Amino acid sequence: MAFLDKVSEQMKKGREFAQRGKELAIKKAEKTLKIERLKIDISELRKKKDRDMRTLARKVYELYCQNLLDNPELINLCQEIKTEQWQIDEKWSEVTHLKEMKD
Repeated sequence: MAFLDKVSEQMKKGREFAQRGKELAIKKAEKTLKIERLKIDISELRKKKDRDMRTLARKVYELYCQNLLDNPELINLCQEIKTEQWQIDEKWSEVTHLKEMKD
């Protein structure tokens, strides 16, 4: 009987070991899933923040165009943007002119 008791005990230990391994694997999978969900949330929040920052920038520029902005640092940035837009417009005018020229 002692042999069967030892075999039975070993089988019991094997089942317990397998159960602990299963529980550990489940916990690890749950942790990984939670981390990935958090990363997705972070990514979505960053995208929203970037959209909100662009909206804020447009609103500040609109205030500048309406002469309602009084912060010198923001006014300087808006003036740089206005100059860059002027340069873009000039270059597009040149492109249009070159396209209209006959070879």
